[in-house]
Amino acid sequence: MGDLSRLTGPQHLARLLAYAERARRTVERVHDVPSAELRLLWLLSDGRERTLKEISDELGLEQSTVNRQVGAAEASGHLSRHRAEGVPAQLITRTAAGEEAFARASAIQLRALDAGISAVGDDYDVFFEMLDRFVTAYDAAATTIEAGS
Repeated sequence: MGDLSRLTGPQHLARLLAYAERARRTVERVHDVPSAELRLLWLLSDGRERTLKEISDELGLEQSTVNRQVGAAEASGHLSRHRAEGVPAQLITRTAAGEEAFARASAIQLRALDAGISAVGDDYDVFFEMLDRFVTAYDAAATTIEAGS
């Protein structure tokens, strides 16, 4: 990964996150589910159908972006939309093909993540506690920055 010793804390972290993103893209090339579709399949893995607005809110994306991504996932057969009685908006759910694609892609992704977690060793609990605190604070700062722009 190169010499990271001369970097400040935020620079070091930015570099590590860039390496993690590179690894994520490498894993994505191995399976056949684009990252936007996989993100939708992960979200819907709890079995709960959602409207475009709900998905947009949960992912922090514009509804037009989500609509485009859902359309692509529909075209690949991974998601479907339908209307339920008493619900004005269409509901989005995974299809059987989406379930299968998710199972294949997530197994590959989780195998790579497990290798990283295994490298943490006995510090597993501390790692996840620290990562949770970091992600929570990072998200709050990003939201504050976004609100100020």
